[in-house]
Amino acid sequence: MKKKKKINNQKEKTSLFLIFFEFLMLGLTSFGGPIAHIAFFRENFVIKKKWFDEKTYIDIVSFSNFLPGPSSSQVGMCIGYLKRGILGTFFAWLGFTLPSAIIMIMFAIGYINFNEYVSSGFLQGIKAVVLIIVLQAIIGMSKQYLNDFKKIFIALCTLITLIAFDLYTFQFLLLIFSAILGLLFFNDHSFIRSEKIKINYNSIMFLTLFFTIFICLPLIANIYEIKLIEISDKFFRTGSLVFGGGHVVLPLLKNEILNSQLINEETFIFGYGLAQAIPGPLFTFSAFLGSSLNLEFGKIFVGSLCLIMIFLPSFLMVLGVMPYWNFLRSFGKVRSCLIGVNACVVGFLIAAFYDPIIVSTLNDKNDYFLILLGAVIVFFLKFPQWLSVLTLSICGFVINYL
Repeated sequence: MKKKKKINNQKEKTSLFLIFFEFLMLGLTSFGGPIAHIAFFRENFVIKKKWFDEKTYIDIVSFSNFLPGPSSSQVGMCIGYLKRGILGTFFAWLGFTLPSAIIMIMFAIGYINFNEYVSSGFLQGIKAVVLIIVLQAIIGMSKQYLNDFKKIFIALCTLITLIAFDLYTFQFLLLIFSAILGLLFFNDHSFIRSEKIKINYNSIMFLTLFFTIFICLPLIANIYEIKLIEISDKFFRTGSLVFGGGHVVLPLLKNEILNSQLINEETFIFGYGLAQAIPGPLFTFSAFLGSSLNLEFGKIFVGSLCLIMIFLPSFLMVLGVMPYWNFLRSFGKVRSCLIGVNACVVGFLIAAFYDPIIVSTLNDKNDYFLILLGAVIVFFLKFPQWLSVLTLSICGFVINYL
């Protein structure tokens, strides 16, 4: 059997400040979503800085895609972990996330205070570009994850279940069901020899903490009915169930936040559109949502709490699973389950594309024109996402006053 090259776990003595600074610069300049972020990381840490070789970096990306959560942020966490352990993981995440989180919280507070002055045409443009960007994500993910009939079948089952029966609250069960279908449809009996598993007590502690929070937090929220705990549970659960990262967070946040009527649809779509226009991880959308909630606590505090809770599962899972990654990926059955889960999340995204995006966007002839213009800009002129958002919002503003 061919032996896989394992991830190098040697933590070289790179300063924490340097790790923070490198990721801060990437957080300020990395436009284009998770795929682009991973390319930026490779350019910086493999080509320029030579912190890792190509094979090690591919192992890091594979590991990050294996876990639920934001894939590009998890790549950054892994890089920090391999350089300086737990503290390196934290400072890599902080540097990459901080710029966009600050922007999102500031815009949320500004939007709440001045939304009556925001042109409806501007919002029309934002909604149109969100529709096109999510459509682009669906096309890209379908090419990657729905390349045979069995995978399409899993995605269609998910889509029909969500839309026809309105079972958005059972997304976790759909993920489990899809994993079982993946095991049945793509039963891979292969085994790649890996090194003997070694017990890592720190990783056991982090995994125990993850499952304790995942199980106990909703119970505490139901018993005490404290709004802040309920919100924390919603964002932690979202971060725990997002396979595929990026745009897949949309349907889960729709279920947890929008369907719960915690904010209105217009604010939700505006924040999601804004997240496309700024650098850094898309999951900082959580900071916008948290700062937009009408709670008695400070908006900066609630926005920061939501941001931490949606990223916390990734932090705990990276630290908990990474020591066992070489062992886990040696089993074909694990890979089979992930094939089913990936097909399922495409179904999630298509369902969210229908509602709320299409439902809330297609209202009059101006919307159709903006969507057509957005399709030309994104698919043919290939504008970057931030420029697409800026262009369509300005066009919407102008059309509204013609």
